[in-house]
Amino acid sequence: MNPDTPEDNRRVREGTRLSIPILLDPGYTVARAYDLPGEGRPMNGLVGVVVMDAGGIIRLQRVDIDFGAHGGQIVHVLQGLAARP
Repeated sequence: MNPDTPEDNRRVREGTRLSIPILLDPGYTVARAYDLPGEGRPMNGLVGVVVMDAGGIIRLQRVDIDFGAHGGQIVHVLQGLAARP
């Protein structure tokens, strides 16, 4: 989930070559629905990651300024989801 504008999101995706779907949530409606903390900004402005399956079930939620250090865990969860029929 990302509060950015579509234009900002497009630039980030192009710059990082990210291919996973990103939900644009400028009003934090979905972030609030999934009980992500923060006043005005989910996760109090910290960098974090939420991985949901196709049914909307959270499979990984991490609020962590250094979530990149946990990239292996994120990849592992995504690979598990991709392997499901």
